Amino acid sequence: MKIKKALKIAGVILLAVLLVISVGINIYYMVTYDSYLQNKEEIYIMESGMLLNTMDYAEGEDYEIVYDFENTEYSLLLENYDVEKTAGEGSEFQKAMRLMDEYAPRLTHKSNFGGNVELKALPLLEYSLDNPSQGINCRCKAQILNEMLLSLEIYSRKVWINPYSSYDNDCHVVNEVWDTTYNKWIMLDITNNQYWIDENGTPLSVTEIREKGAMQEFCTPVCPGDDLSSPEKLKEKYSHEFLYIMKNMMYFYCCDGQTAGETDRMYMLIAENSGTDYEYLISEESWNASPLA
Repeated sequence: MKIKKALKIAGVILLAVLLVISVGINIYYMVTYDSYLQNKEEIYIMESGMLLNTMDYAEGEDYEIVYDFENTEYSLLLENYDVEKTAGEGSEFQKAMRLMDEYAPRLTHKSNFGGNVELKALPLLEYSLDNPSQGINCRCKAQILNEMLLSLEIYSRKVWINPYSSYDNDCHVVNEVWDTTYNKWIMLDITNNQYWIDENGTPLSVTEIREKGAMQEFCTPVCPGDDLSSPEKLKEKYSHEFLYIMKNMMYFYCCDGQTAGETDRMYMLIAENSGTDYEYLISEESWNASPLA
């Protein structure tokens, strides 16, 4: 028994020594050698450079995106989920931000959601709201917010933002809302419960974020309720989300019709040197145009 105990103690000591040696070797290499992309700033330099090299958009058609405010499913959405009360008063952006802030934490994110629920707000809410065991992905979350805003007759669209690399099969889906106070589109990311601002605290659209990333001008994601007096600190706080969104700022899709569910045709806004043969390329002017015109 004493021999077994001694062997056990010796084994534990040996493992501890090996662990210390391993940690020491890792620290030595970290101190001695420089590594490529060793910090967040270098990753951003890489991302912004790709954006700068693809800054000009392809010449597209002057397509008009259709916004459906009359869908029969909206009445149930308004009745069952206190959409009007949660949105409250104020600008379109303020209403959208309150809805995002209310429902973002109540919808668990699951990137590999299997899509076993119809892609409409009502069935998605019934499946996932306040049910962490039944998460949904960014596309579904954006659909819910989109329909809530459309039910309030607010111009809202669901936007796919995509990476440069053909080997990167990850993208992200967000919303843009037309705000009459700012007279422009503003992006909202319900998955991260964030929107983006410039150095003056002005909310930004997807194309504005893309341009600022390309030019390395200041912008940052923020959450509702954040103190905007120190935006540099917020950029550091949300550095992970910053780099993730910048990675996905290469080109954009949205459905030709914004309604309950998704329409089949999608318009793409993409760089002119992308080499794409996609049929429905939308012009930059049409993408950024006011839906009120």
